[in-house]
Amino acid sequence: MIRPVTPADLWTLRRKPRSSAMLYNEAMLAQPHRTFWFGLRCAIEGPGREGATLVYRERGMQAMIQATGRPGRPELDIVQLAAYGGGPGHPTDPDAWFRLLEALVIYAGHHRVQRLYAALSQRHEELRELFRQVGFGAYTHQTVLRLDGPDWDQGTTLAPMRPQHRRDVWAIHKLYGAITPHSIQHAEAREARTWMLPLTRGWSRPAQRAWVLGREDDLTAYLHLSSGSAGHVLALLVRPEARDLTTDVLRFGLGQISDTLPVYLLLRDYQQELMLPAGDLGFQPIGEQALLFKQTTVAVRRSILVPALEPRTETQTPIATIAIGSTSPAIPTNPSTSEDARPYARAQRYHQ
Repeated sequence: MIRPVTPADLWTLRRKPRSSAMLYNEAMLAQPHRTFWFGLRCAIEGPGREGATLVYRERGMQAMIQATGRPGRPELDIVQLAAYGGGPGHPTDPDAWFRLLEALVIYAGHHRVQRLYAALSQRHEELRELFRQVGFGAYTHQTVLRLDGPDWDQGTTLAPMRPQHRRDVWAIHKLYGAITPHSIQHAEAREARTWMLPLTRGWSRPAQRAWVLGREDDLTAYLHLSSGSAGHVLALLVRPEARDLTTDVLRFGLGQISDTLPVYLLLRDYQQELMLPAGDLGFQPIGEQALLFKQTTVAVRRSILVPALEPRTETQTPIATIAIGSTSPAIPTNPSTSEDARPYARAQRYHQ
């Protein structure tokens, strides 16, 4: 039986699991994921898009899956799979996790969650096969680097960056579109407003800061810093022709950190040219991740030959991708406008 977590399941979540798989995303590198407290929050708040904890029980064997929500987005990040108890004659952990993944997809659809994500380590080959069977696909790969003592012998030049403001979000989105392949843009479905920094910090979310470099309408670099009790995580966007500024941009970010917690840097496979300057500064790779994605909604086609008085839903614009040199989001025209005008014009002429 699989169901959302209830107060009766919290005692199980306090125990140490027999086996567990943590799927570390940017937030979890900065702020540790607390299984029990997140389960308690899900039990109190009930089902929704802010997070989910599903529990599987069968013949003395328990397993669970947890997924965290993204503020203001119809998306969930799968962060943990765990199994408790069991023994001979009980379902294996992969069997239980496969059923939980299927149940989470159904749960997401019922709660209007449009996309599911997971950052899976390359060493979890068996777990990756489970995700593939449920319908997840890898849209890119990511390298996690950790700072193992910066090398300050190269100089102390800092990039002249300024704090991000609300007016910078479209320029950041343009920079993202100029660097990121269109297939990845489609999988992430980002909008300009997703680059806004949160006004308040949630009790379970890391603090976020960001800086930009360049003119307001044509940025050269963007640096984002997430800080929590476990460490700091840097993510950056740099135009390929300005990759020589990578070291100075990273030095600026390190200058904003005043403690001795670990510092991580996330670079995707299309940012491989930044690996060398990051390595010169002291960042060393510690792991590879496959970023997985599953769409839970599909476009619905309807016949155009419908009665004129039948109520119609508003047409939804497709997910836009940003091309190099664009100045505003592309707004597709509505072909139905001209088609509806012709019958109206004929009716007017007949009346006259």
